[in-house]
Amino acid sequence: MHFGSVPDNTQAVSWLIVGLFSAWGGLVRYLMDICPTGQRWCWMAAISQVTISCFTGFLGGFYSYEQHNSVLMTLVLAGICSTLGSSLLRWLWRRILQTPEVKS
Repeated sequence: MHFGSVPDNTQAVSWLIVGLFSAWGGLVRYLMDICPTGQRWCWMAAISQVTISCFTGFLGGFYSYEQHNSVLMTLVLAGICSTLGSSLLRWLWRRILQTPEVKS
């Protein structure tokens, strides 16, 4: 695919599937966070987590695509990155800016 070219139907469907995997990963992450603590379901928190996870899932999908991985590996990496969500973003931010890790 050349920069600026219009994706064909197969590529568009592939990225739609990456988006669905990412959203699913966000829902999984939200459930992983609330179930052990016994918290109640909150729609805004769930939507926030899914939004963050879609972003990180797409980042993982783009990275995998740029590494010339297979479509299946791209979906796997997108799912893993989406489940990591904000934890992955914090790690990337520290890594890119070379900031020291804050102990909490």
